Amino acid sequence: MNSLMLIIVILLPLCFGADNYSWYPTFHFSPPKGWMNDPNGLSYYNGYYQAFYQYNPYDTESGWMHWGHARSTNLLKWEHLPIALTPSLPEDIDGIFSGSAVVSDGNLILMYTGVSGNSTHQAQCLANSTDGINFDKLGLVLKKNGSDLNFRDPKVWKQGDSWFVIIGSKTDDDRGEVLLYQSLDLKSWDYQGVLAQADETLGYMWECPDFFTLGDKQILLINPQGMEQNGYDYQNLYQTGYFVGTWQPGEQYIIEKGFKEIDHGHDFYASQTFLAPDGRRILIGWLDMWESVFPERQEGWAGMLTLPRELTLSLNGTIEIRPIREVEDYRTEDVVSNNSVTLNDDSIFVLKEQVTSNEIIIELDPVKSNASTYGVRLGDEDQGVFVYVDTEKQRLFVERSYPQFNISRSDRSVAVDLSNPIYLDIFVDSSSIEVFVNDGESVLSSRIYPTELQRSLAVFHSEGSVTVNKYSIWNI
Repeated sequence: MNSLMLIIVILLPLCFGADNYSWYPTFHFSPPKGWMNDPNGLSYYNGYYQAFYQYNPYDTESGWMHWGHARSTNLLKWEHLPIALTPSLPEDIDGIFSGSAVVSDGNLILMYTGVSGNSTHQAQCLANSTDGINFDKLGLVLKKNGSDLNFRDPKVWKQGDSWFVIIGSKTDDDRGEVLLYQSLDLKSWDYQGVLAQADETLGYMWECPDFFTLGDKQILLINPQGMEQNGYDYQNLYQTGYFVGTWQPGEQYIIEKGFKEIDHGHDFYASQTFLAPDGRRILIGWLDMWESVFPERQEGWAGMLTLPRELTLSLNGTIEIRPIREVEDYRTEDVVSNNSVTLNDDSIFVLKEQVTSNEIIIELDPVKSNASTYGVRLGDEDQGVFVYVDTEKQRLFVERSYPQFNISRSDRSVAVDLSNPIYLDIFVDSSSIEVFVNDGESVLSSRIYPTELQRSLAVFHSEGSVTVNKYSIWNI
């Protein structure tokens, strides 16, 4: 590739529509224009966090995929760089699909899936950069024996003297699986076998696999396609979740805890993790879903990424998920109350009139409340997003309704313990909400599309009373 000049795009809110209002985010990563989906190549190189992503710069629909590229010093404020990878080789002429990045001998190496033959052939390719901005393609390095129609999304890491890569695939009888390969030089790869494989309930294809260590356990993160809804679980078109187990090179992966969703909202898929320089395991996902409506297309862009999250392993062997601590540096105090508030009858309590880019921490007290449902809402009684406890079902729900944008009323939920206060850390941006529950217990991420008249944040409840122990609101 020819040397490209560094381009810094300062992201400013766009102005569209009769009310001169935009859904372009303030503190979430989105493309400058066009379509984006999966985060790719998350890494740290030359003093910057690096984020690549599936990108169609020519349309607000998924199409001829490139790798967009941005970098950041703090994971919150990003500068856009030139497109890193454009289809050009026989092996990737139909698109640059997902992949990962590693640092080797001072260079930033990208491993990605190249697509050809009208997307019927998928193979793994390399690209190299000595500056983190310009990339030279090194070509094809790994093909699958037999059918290569579903063979994509390599995640690479180094362990000991060897490189390893896992790749999403499917069996001949339509069950998802993850394949494992080993190399000494990132170019010549030896097949090590199947790392894990789906049973009849876990989908026909596993996309965007990730494999990493938390504590003394190895986590396999996958994105199954084709899982059926099971009660409150697996309600989206596709899922993202993980197994907990143990593994060493040359041994089988022993799964100790079965598949568990890692995010329970309407919009979360194709997440990827990486190690920060301080050792934190950071996860970023696509804050959308393939069946989403994407009303922001009218503004010339579509898709966004989640707030980065830190992952830790709890004592009971489940992943705890918290927003990265860097967000605290961007808090501007707005409303803080450490006084308990109790609402009776059908009254509501307005916390803030206009919420556009805010963090809201609120503690609800089930023991002191006797309403059957209670929580907070952004909007009015009929339209908006509602985060509430249903005491009969013993669950916390995120429910949204934007019929003017063909988003019908629907909900997602997690179980909660009503014998203790429920602590919510809620991030609201121009077109998204992320609800972190009980300091790492769970998270629900959804896209929202409020107008300026649907930005009032209030506590609401059914008949009876609700007690809020404390709350804080910051501008971000």
